[in-house]
Amino acid sequence: MIFTTYEHQLEYLMNRFLFLLLLSLSVYSQTELNHPEVVYGKENISASWVSHPDIKGGEDTAILFRNTFNVADAKADFIINISADNHYFLYVNGKFITHGPQLSDIQHYKYETLNLKDYLNPGENVIAVKVINFGKRRFLGMQSIFTSVMVNGVTDNAKIINTTGFNDTWLSTIDQSYKANEVVWRGDGEKAIVGGFYANNPTDMVDMNNYPTHWETLNFDDTDWKKVAFFENASSMGGSIAYLLEPRNLPLLSWDEERIASIVRSSKPLETEFPVLGTLTLAPNTTTTFLLDQQYVTNGFPELIFSKGKSAVIAIKYAENLFGKNNEKGDRNDLENKKLFGYYDEVISNGEDSQKFIPNWMRTFRFIEFEIETKDQELVLEKFVNHRSRTTIPSIAKFTTDDDMYNAIFDICKRTIDICTQDYFLSDAYYETMQYVGDTKIQGLIWQALSGNAAHTKNAIRPFDHSRDSDGNILGAYPLRSTFIYPTYSLVWVDMIADYYNTSNDKAFIETYKDGIVNTLAGFEKNMNDLNLVNKTPYRYFVDWYTGPNNGSGTATKNDGLNSAVVSLHYVHALQNASRLFTEIGDEQTSMKYKNRSQEIIRSVYELCYDQERNLFAERPDKTIYDQHTNIMAILTDAIPETEQRALLDKILNEEDLLQATYYYRFYLFEAIKKVGAPELFDVAQKPWEQMIEDNMTTTLERFESVEKPTRSEVHPWSASPAYFYFNYLAGIRSVQNDFEEMEITPAFGKLNEITGLLPTSKGTIAFELKRNKHKLSAEITIPDTMKGNLNWQGTVIPLKKRKNTYTIKSRK
Repeated sequence: MIFTTYEHQLEYLMNRFLFLLLLSLSVYSQTELNHPEVVYGKENISASWVSHPDIKGGEDTAILFRNTFNVADAKADFIINISADNHYFLYVNGKFITHGPQLSDIQHYKYETLNLKDYLNPGENVIAVKVINFGKRRFLGMQSIFTSVMVNGVTDNAKIINTTGFNDTWLSTIDQSYKANEVVWRGDGEKAIVGGFYANNPTDMVDMNNYPTHWETLNFDDTDWKKVAFFENASSMGGSIAYLLEPRNLPLLSWDEERIASIVRSSKPLETEFPVLGTLTLAPNTTTTFLLDQQYVTNGFPELIFSKGKSAVIAIKYAENLFGKNNEKGDRNDLENKKLFGYYDEVISNGEDSQKFIPNWMRTFRFIEFEIETKDQELVLEKFVNHRSRTTIPSIAKFTTDDDMYNAIFDICKRTIDICTQDYFLSDAYYETMQYVGDTKIQGLIWQALSGNAAHTKNAIRPFDHSRDSDGNILGAYPLRSTFIYPTYSLVWVDMIADYYNTSNDKAFIETYKDGIVNTLAGFEKNMNDLNLVNKTPYRYFVDWYTGPNNGSGTATKNDGLNSAVVSLHYVHALQNASRLFTEIGDEQTSMKYKNRSQEIIRSVYELCYDQERNLFAERPDKTIYDQHTNIMAILTDAIPETEQRALLDKILNEEDLLQATYYYRFYLFEAIKKVGAPELFDVAQKPWEQMIEDNMTTTLERFESVEKPTRSEVHPWSASPAYFYFNYLAGIRSVQNDFEEMEITPAFGKLNEITGLLPTSKGTIAFELKRNKHKLSAEITIPDTMKGNLNWQGTVIPLKKRKNTYTIKSRK
């Protein structure tokens, strides 16, 4: 398609987005009624939590619930609240509606609010809920009390389906077909994954011979099912005996059908185009293996529909990549002599027609491998598609340049962030799916650039605040059913509040968290010693996944962080941010306290750790370890005079013996480049991403590859920071006041000469086309009527006009 003007291109892109949005809504029309504003609060919940009477608690199980009821007026609103422990799938008259609840902790347990009227018929209807408990190895972010469900009618006509456990009409059965399949990642036996540490849910083992087919439909015979048993009240005792409920604060997740690509390898010739087209029939008493390559990493709930094949065993394995004989990855498009190692589901066929399997939790994959063993009956695979899962807040940012490498890097960064933005920020998408503080600081900024929406960022900051322990430590990840404490991440939480304020100028937001900031910083102060450097703690001062002989398992030293300069400067960074925040709300006494303390620590770091001969900061006073990280943080905190910062930046990018900042910490390296004003160094700092493109990756890695610490996660949002800086620094588009009510465009370009894109904001979308040569800057910029701002180039400032306009500024050089 050829566009005659950029305005036509923008119009096409927006119309295309609206078309795709409407297409998605036509398939998945359910919405969360309490987002973005709460309409139906918890004060009207009169239902109770119920379960199956035979459940003991904590075991891996699936319970099926049904309620058959009559509706007089099918056009009237039929609004319910629903929640469950651990996870639920909701059906009305056999049609899938949604799944949940949104991830949260017990004291802030989320419920969804839905209007079911579009799925009801006059007369008899059935609402069906599948509730899964993933058992002792459930996801580490998933808090749980008891396998149970709560359904509450909000409108009067919906109260007939309230769960009470005493006089309601709910029936239940234990799904005998299901058991949790633990993903083995430690111990002496064979491992299911490569790389260690698995915090995600177990997978599924399902024997369809024991599955009550069509249980979610109206005509299913449930006469043998048992009445539900009361577990606990939804609210009582001034709060709750069980879960303290609150409304979901983010939209429902998508359930968009995504086609799965064709077979690329098989153990025997297969004359089929399955799953793209047609079916695949496997003969009796055979074993068949075949590999599917989606060509890019995605996530969701793959659905397999199959017939016949009595007692056939179907194993479905999922992986982000394939591995060579020494677990190397290399070119992701090179499949030769590589194997799939990854988690898997196992399904046993009952021999009936149109059996359906959908996993109980999200799967992440580029590659899927089927291993199928048939028995005495042929097996027919009829359909295999993915139901893509991610937030339904649109991510419409666009960025293209005259450098194809930058365009490719933007694509993999954006795909990573899109995949990892669910109803919380997850890191990563395959192994852990946890909401970590350090990761979220970076992901939140990128997501806001891609979507113009800060709801997910605010959702993350709040539960982190809830996680604080009595010593002031913010848990390293939250929600969480374990105890991860990285004191550096407590400091990053303070930085996140400053990040949000820098864009929004929302002083009420500071007021909400000011006591938490004071508590967190007071807690960290206890870690400081007489040298004004950090002491050892029972916990790990995570900084980065260093590579080399002094990796320290995430810290630069192998002495538990004693006297670490970089950690001390992270404390300075948080103190400086807190000082500015308290100035903004008029608390000069607290602001000055933090400012003075930060200056004391800076003096100590400089006196004890700055090497006058090397003109570098050492990581600790004995000057045995030198890293990029300490020096990056020295620039960001002004621990070295501004006049010397550029020379220090050049030095750390050129001295190869320094411990290197990996993908995570290069966010801070990019910040240092921006602060110093050295756009020509951006490309140097970005070099590690080029290897990802050369290896045909479609998402971003967790850490640098090394023999001692092989890469693991391939969908890791902390490594997507170039996408943020493409807008914020290279294109130079930044909010000046009130979340883009006032903005500026100060292009830095770096090695680029042309930058084109769309940047969504809460005040509307900015379209921009920036070109430079040695004589001038040419710009075509479209801003909404709700926005004002300036274009800055080499000291010349031009006010931006509303809507689409062109600008030319002659170079001064």
